[in-house]
This record gives sequence, structure tokens and C-alpha cells, in this order.
Amino acid sequence: MIQYFKIADFPFAVCSETDVTSLLTNLLPFVCEGVDERQLLFTLTLDGAVNENRSVFYRSEEYDFSMAKADGLYSIEFTDVSDGRNFIMEFDGDFRNFRTNMCSNSLSGVLDNMLMLAYTFASAGCNALLVHASVVVVEGKAYMFLGKSGTGKSTHAGLWLKYIDGAVHLNDDNPVLKFSDGKVYACGSAWSGKGRIYKNEMYEVGGIVRLAQAPYNRIERRTGAKAFALVYTSCSKLPWSEQCMKNVCSTLGKVVGVAPIYYLECLPDRDAALLSFNTMKQL
Repeated sequence: MIQYFKIADFPFAVCSETDVTSLLTNLLPFVCEGVDERQLLFTLTLDGAVNENRSVFYRSEEYDFSMAKADGLYSIEFTDVSDGRNFIMEFDGDFRNFRTNMCSNSLSGVLDNMLMLAYTFASAGCNALLVHASVVVVEGKAYMFLGKSGTGKSTHAGLWLKYIDGAVHLNDDNPVLKFSDGKVYACGSAWSGKGRIYKNEMYEVGGIVRLAQAPYNRIERRTGAKAFALVYTSCSKLPWSEQCMKNVCSTLGKVVGVAPIYYLECLPDRDAALLSFNTMKQL
């Protein structure tokens, strides 16, 4: 069977003998029908034959995967930490066709990671970026909070929800940042970390903020190369692929040219939330 999903208005397909949403319920808000297959962002096929004679050039112990390349194809091997099973996802340099040796009748939760990475690689060439961030919507505008793990992105977003009237959460871990028709949008996705916020919604960006912990509250707008650097480190990417990196940098350059970007040094308090909100709302 072929199942279709759409995130940030980009449709993609999963070919499997079973319903993958029976395991990945986070995909349910993004189910779609009537898709023109010529418009597909990518297709992931299960039960596929992959080259297991891989020459590994990168291994992540933290995230339980390794990268390899063979016969002109990239491959990623994932480990399911719950049972120790290994799975390979293989794909070409155009990031359109992905296949895995995972069996439809024995699905693993790492399928979710496969889909997230496939979406990341494929969407970068379509003016969209998967970003490690938390996003809050106020009065129809999206505000995106970036920062290293542990900086307080979710905490700052929570302060907005608590102290700013009408604020709602759009995504708490991996929203999509999209450039379209001269505007920048934040879009909900099927990947939202511990927050588990899966909304099929899209809003124009009112501001992007990179946070840093400090014993005071101070915000400063950044432009040009400084703005680019603030956002770049939070963008998901495949650094071993020249084409992927070109796509990411091209898309981010367009985003930086339009979206207001700020650097916020702050405490985890009400005043910090009000400072960032009132500064960006003035634009």
C-alpha cells in the first residue's frame, strides 16, 4: 500500500505492506489523499534490497546511527535501542528515492527517524529547512526560539504561553522553516520531541530568536552574516553532501533576507518573555 502525507505543503509517500500510522500516530494529522505523484517530495519504500557492504565514514554513538556511501548511494544504518535490531536506509544524491530493509510486518520506531531525515534532506532543495527550535504563535504570527540543548528554548516558549495572551504552541522540537513567495513561514511537523505537539498548520514568521542564558535580559537584532550564523547551527543538514549543504545555505540566505532575527540573553523569567515579545511585535 502507498500512504501519502503532507508537511509544510510538501507531500511525500511511504510504500509498505502495512499501515505505518498504526505505529507512528504522530503522522495522523498529516495524512492526505489525491496526491499527484509528480509533486512528491520523496518516497520511502520498506522491504527494499539495500547494499550491506558499506564503507562507514561517520558513526554517532549518541544517536545510534552510522553513515556510509557505496556505488554512488548514501546509506544510514540505525539501531533500535529497544531491541538491538539494525536497519539501513539507502538513498540517492537527489534525495527523492529512499528505501529501507525494514520489513513491513516488523516495524520499528526508528522508521520515524528515517522519515525525519528523508524529509530534512529532500526539503532543503525546496526552500524549506527542518530546524531544532520551539515555536509559539500569537495573533497569527509565529515566533521561533533557537538555542543549544539545555539553553531553555522550551522554558522561554512556556513563559510566552503563561504570560502572553493568546499564545499557543505550534511545535516544540523540529518545526519547518519555509521560504515561499517572498515570505517566511513556520510550519508544524510530525516531529516535536517530548512536547508531542503535532499540528498541520503554517504561520508567517514574526521573529526568530536565538537564546543564551545570562544573569540579565537583553535583546539585539542581527542581520546579514551574523543573523545567518545564529540560525545555521540549528538547521538539520547532511554535511557530507555538497548538494545538501548548498541547498541549506541557499534557503537560509533567503530566510535571513526577510525574517527578523534576534539574539536574546536572558533569565528564565516573565520579564524576558515580555521583552522578546514586545520587541518583535513592534515590527
